[in-house]
Amino acid sequence: MLLNGDGYLVCSAASGTEAIHLATGGFQPDVLIVDYDLGQPLNGAEVAEQIWQLLTYLPPTIMLTGNARGAKLPRMIDTIFWLTCKPLNPRLMLAALPSLVQLSRSTREASTAA
Repeated sequence: MLLNGDGYLVCSAASGTEAIHLATGGFQPDVLIVDYDLGQPLNGAEVAEQIWQLLTYLPPTIMLTGNARGAKLPRMIDTIFWLTCKPLNPRLMLAALPSLVQLSRSTREASTAA
């Protein structure tokens, strides 16, 4: 609701498997916002890694968690990765998103031009 109200197009998934399916179907997110603790069979970091592998670019990723110490994070190369504890300050996220979206779109354009 917060992101829709601020003019962002939001595509949500009820599970990690559904999120991967969206990426397989051609959805190209500007930014991934993923909860770390998705339950079985995949955690949010594993879902993000699989989505990165499906895309021709690496969108910035915001990973939300209730336990940052217990989160096992993916190896991150050439992407912006923001690990933050819940609850995330909505004003902070809204302040960061325009730059993240711009970065994502410019890297996506560069990867398709190459």
